[in-house]
Order: sequence, then structure tokens, then C-alpha cells
Amino acid sequence: MSEATDSPFDTLADRLPTILLCLLIFSLAFMQPTIPLLGFLAVPTDFIFLALAAVWGGLLILRRTRIIWDPAYAFIGLYFLAMLISVPGSESPRHSAVKLLTQLYLFSLPVIVCSLVADEARLRSAVRAWLIGSAVTAAVAVLALILFAADPASPILQPALSVKGTLPPGDYPRLQLTFVNANQACNYLTVSLALILAAGHAGLVSRRPFVLLLVGSLIACLTTISPGLGGVALFIGLWCWLLWRGRRPAAASMALTMGVCAAVLFALAMTVTPILHPTAPYLIHVPLLDLTLAPSGRLMIWTEAVQNFLAHPLTGRGIGIDPVKVHYMDPSHQLETSTDAHNAFLSIAVQCGIIGLAAFLLLAGHIGKRTLPLRLSEGNPGTMRVGLGIGLLTGLLYEGLGGSFEDSRHLWVAFGLLLASNRISRRASETAALR
Repeated sequence: MSEATDSPFDTLADRLPTILLCLLIFSLAFMQPTIPLLGFLAVPTDFIFLALAAVWGGLLILRRTRIIWDPAYAFIGLYFLAMLISVPGSESPRHSAVKLLTQLYLFSLPVIVCSLVADEARLRSAVRAWLIGSAVTAAVAVLALILFAADPASPILQPALSVKGTLPPGDYPRLQLTFVNANQACNYLTVSLALILAAGHAGLVSRRPFVLLLVGSLIACLTTISPGLGGVALFIGLWCWLLWRGRRPAAASMALTMGVCAAVLFALAMTVTPILHPTAPYLIHVPLLDLTLAPSGRLMIWTEAVQNFLAHPLTGRGIGIDPVKVHYMDPSHQLETSTDAHNAFLSIAVQCGIIGLAAFLLLAGHIGKRTLPLRLSEGNPGTMRVGLGIGLLTGLLYEGLGGSFEDSRHLWVAFGLLLASNRISRRASETAALR
């Protein structure tokens, strides 16, 4: 008698988590539309996650799959513990407890991604799913620019348009694309550019799609007119330095210098404005340039965030509690109220105190460690590891100076992909050493 074979149902059940994971990764490009759910605004990714968690959890119970352990989980656990400690002393313990549950969702993302992306073939599928989502976002940017040129009031265009924020008013488009704000779109596109360049170098995409993806994503980045563009410049400078440092050291140094300078200039631009708004608590006089500047809305927000942190330095005000409440007038003479810290480090410090900030920095340090060594000659997984690591650190740390992106779904998924690529690369190196 012949041996029994798996039924089609068994095969589908084993493949379904990977299919759902790729669908989830693709959906990261779409943070619109939002749907009210249990007091929060849910996005398509959240519903795909529920299906993925149910299927994968069922297979875990049936022992058809397993959780692949990674040392990074300990750092995630420390970060969660710091949040947990902030709940009893929270200004609203009930609200903080509910927020803590949503953090479990985010923290489970890298665990699921790392466990399901078990080999190089699945890593390629996951990366391609991300690139397809990025391609759609880039296409939306190009289409939105065409529509704006033809009819700025077009109803089709409106969901992609962003408010000017602290930018001067004018007849120009600022796009949020498929996201809820332009800064979030730029943050996602920064990681996408890292994946595009790494995938192109690793040969995961052919030349023509690579060029189209790269150009389209760069156009999409520029349309956001976000402070995060400094992160884009920084990453591109770092990437060119990695590519050219052996063959063209002068060009490599120049690219890195330009990237760092651009990042510094964008960071400075976040702090001051030449528009002397009436809500400015003070003015800054630059004598050598005979220039008077006002603190930007961000600087005013950061100042209050620091004060709120110093009032609750150990465990913070509680996870999920608004870090600030600042009123300021934007260049369009609209009075704005911000409850977001516009800085990942201050956001965590105000909510979870020095304990939470230390745990976050330990996690970021571990990401940096997993990105090393910075070499692009280790094969596909090694190249993806370097690209993902640099892109993730740029999006989380540099762009985190001007935005509270610590809870962004795409960053936690990218973290899981980094862990998977690191493991696959290490395993490939060990296998090659034994030959």
C-alpha cells in the first residue's frame, strides 16, 4: 500500500498563515479607510491580523506550527513590562489598561512575522508583498499629482490630500496618499525605500520594476513635504556609502556627508520658523544673520512634553494618556491643538517615564546590533538584513525625533522581517562554513 498523503485541506491550512501574512504586509500601505471599533480607529490591517492570529493560533494548538524563539523577544518583553508598570499610577488606569491590550497586538507582530518567515523563499514572498503595497502607494502619488494639476477640487483627490500643518499656505499639493497624515506616509515610504534598494541589490526584482519602484517611491516621498525627508536623505546617503566605500571612497564619503547634512538641516527646520505667530511664547534673534525666528509648533510641544515628563519621571502619566495639550497658531492662522508629542522618545517618556524610555532604547540598541555587520556581500538574506536594519533605525530613531511613530504597525512588521532575515542569513553562513 502507498503511504497516506496530506489532504488538500491540510496543505491549505499549513499555507494559509503565510498567505494571510503576505496580505497583512501588503495592507500596511493602506491606513485609510479607518473604521471605529471599540473606541479605536481600526484599519484593514487590523482585521487581517485577527484572521491571521486565529489561524496561526489554531495551528499552534494543533502543533502544526511553532513559535521560533529569538533573543529580541526579551527586549520586547522588557518594553511591555515598563508599560505595565505605568498602569497603576496612571491618570486613568482603565484607559491605560485598554491601551496596553493594543500594545500586545503590536508586540505580537514581530513574533508572528519572525516565526512564519522561516526560510529564504518566504522572506522573498514577504518582501515582494511589501513592494507591491509600496508600488500602489507610489501610483497613488503620481495619480494625485496629475489630478491636482487638472482639478485641485476633484473629489477623487481629496482623500489623498493632507493639511498643510506648519507649512506656509499656498496653491501646492501636500499628500498623505493612502495614510491618515503625510508624516506617517513618509515614515512608511522610508522603510519601503530601504526594502526597494535592498531587494534591487539582492536581485529580488528585475531592473525595470526596480527603477519604476524607486522613482515612484521617491516621488511619493517628496509629495509628503514631511520632516521625515531628512530620514530619506540620511538613508540614501548611508546606502550609497555602503555600496561605494570599497570602489569609490570619495563618492561614498560625499554621499554620506550630504545625507547627514540634509538630516541635520531638516531636524533644525523642525525647531524654528520664520513665521512669527502670535502664540509663540518667545522669539529667537540671530544677530549675525539679522534674523528673528519663532519656536515652531513642535518645539512648543516638546517643551511641554519635557515638563510633563519631569512631573512624572519614573513611571510617567500612564500608557495611552495624552502626553501634551498645546495650542498654537499655524501659518494659515488656524488655532491648532496638539495632544501628540511629535517625538517618539518624549512620547514614551511622558507616558511610561524613564523606565519606559530605557526599555525602548534597549530595544533600539538591539535592533542596531542585529543590523551589524554593515556589509552587502552576504547574499539575499544578508542584504535584506542590512537594508531593513538601517531603514528601521532611520524610521524609528531619526524620524522619531519629529513624530511619534513608536506604535506604527509597519515598523513592528519590519522588525519581524529583520529578525527573520538575520536568522536566515546566519544559518546560511553556518551552512557555507561547514562545506
